[in-house]
Amino acid sequence: MLTKKEIRKAVLAERSALDEETVALASQVICRRILDIDAYEEATDVCLYMPMKNEVDVLLLAEQAEADGKRVWVPKVVKKTTGTGADKEAGEMVFNRFTGLGEEDIITGAYDIRESRSEEILEPGEGTLIIMPGAVFTPWKDRIGYGGGFYDKFLDEHPQCRTIAVGYDLQIVDELPVEEHDRKPDYVVCETSVYR
Repeated sequence: MLTKKEIRKAVLAERSALDEETVALASQVICRRILDIDAYEEATDVCLYMPMKNEVDVLLLAEQAEADGKRVWVPKVVKKTTGTGADKEAGEMVFNRFTGLGEEDIITGAYDIRESRSEEILEPGEGTLIIMPGAVFTPWKDRIGYGGGFYDKFLDEHPQCRTIAVGYDLQIVDELPVEEHDRKPDYVVCETSVYR
């Protein structure tokens, strides 16, 4: 079997070859599917992400989620000093309140990812739904991220959150080499399928 790294590289190369129209149409279909999932309906807080490199554009959900009375949040990576010497810093992910995509709302943060300027940070609870990206998935909801482990770490600390991972059909493979710390999302949503 190929390594995680090899599988990730191959699938992401395929994803980056998608054209804008395909990404836009597939993103609309995937977001519509999410609206029908009980985890979305029951959520009070919905955590999206700022799409890049042809990721599914889940920001299409922001307006609808707010219209449905939910609060919307996006990730921010903050530096955290670790216990192994004052100069050691590790990144930790939190979620800031999403206020829009205007220049006054957005800054460029760690890894050149857009982040919300808002200082309001989510306190995760039972009503928190995290919609997360990923590189590769299986129909059995195994997931490989991008290697940073940010979502795995966050979910280890906040296991009460519900999770929906999103990707395109081309990101689904039959099997993945998974490790113990890899968290399975509650759902994986693609254009043609919802894996539960």
